[in-house]
Amino acid sequence: MDVVKRLLPELSTALRKGNCGRLGVIGGSMEYTGAPYFAAISALKVGADLVHVFTAADAAPVVKSYSPELIVHPELEPGHWLQRMDALIVGPGLGREERSLQIARESIAEAQRLGIPLIIDADGLWAFTEHWISLTSPSLHRAELPIILTPNAVEMDRLAQKVLQLQTLGKSWEEIRYAVSRLADRLKMNIFVKGPTDMFATTDGKVRLFDREGSPRRPGGIGDCLSGVLACFLLWSTRSGGDIEKVGEAGSCFVRECARRAYEEIGRGMVAGDVIGQVAPLVKHIDKAIEKPSAV
Repeated sequence: MDVVKRLLPELSTALRKGNCGRLGVIGGSMEYTGAPYFAAISALKVGADLVHVFTAADAAPVVKSYSPELIVHPELEPGHWLQRMDALIVGPGLGREERSLQIARESIAEAQRLGIPLIIDADGLWAFTEHWISLTSPSLHRAELPIILTPNAVEMDRLAQKVLQLQTLGKSWEEIRYAVSRLADRLKMNIFVKGPTDMFATTDGKVRLFDREGSPRRPGGIGDCLSGVLACFLLWSTRSGGDIEKVGEAGSCFVRECARRAYEEIGRGMVAGDVIGQVAPLVKHIDKAIEKPSAV
């Protein structure tokens, strides 16, 4: 957990509310209310101070009922709030209504203009993939912007088809790794590919693999947890001038360890909420290791 330890901001009584991050989550729909909650609460539990959820009007009361800790707005469009966000997650539970996808694209574009660290996940990737050329145009996008795409295997395949015109990613690890490298280099965006072994490609095309032991159970929602954790790590790394490779490594390492602990405790019945239940205890464990280096 050393890679995580180095990313955590030092806590102090001199800090003010918001100093450790104000995050926004754009997502959620009538059908999918859990995903934006999972992303938001994971960010809060890993150490963000404030998390805003911008969600569909018919989803907002449900998301709000999950936790009084979250600031829930009954509209997907963040409007003037966006410039107050220190990092943004676009996509969890968004759905595929055209208006929702359009808001996602507009938010991705505006976040880039403002230089806000950005995680694009789930249906946010669907929105992005359809308009990837305009969303990576030189007038809008710069390779040094702190952006991470977080596709699963299916989403990665679709990205490769649209951007690289590949019929398939290939079957071998080397073929897949090469495709991920090309995609990151072409888009000039960092890519975290979720799978049995996680892949993290940086904008220069360099790819790293992370295979820390996790859980044999893969219930829905763990990817949303990862988005929330990654958003915090990306923000803190950007502020400290850190290496974005370490953000990918830390995100994979941390969430896999949470999943491992949850499975060890619960077993086959483990769900995403159980993984999220391990976030705060694991952060506490890492904080204790910081206070007492000899105990690491």
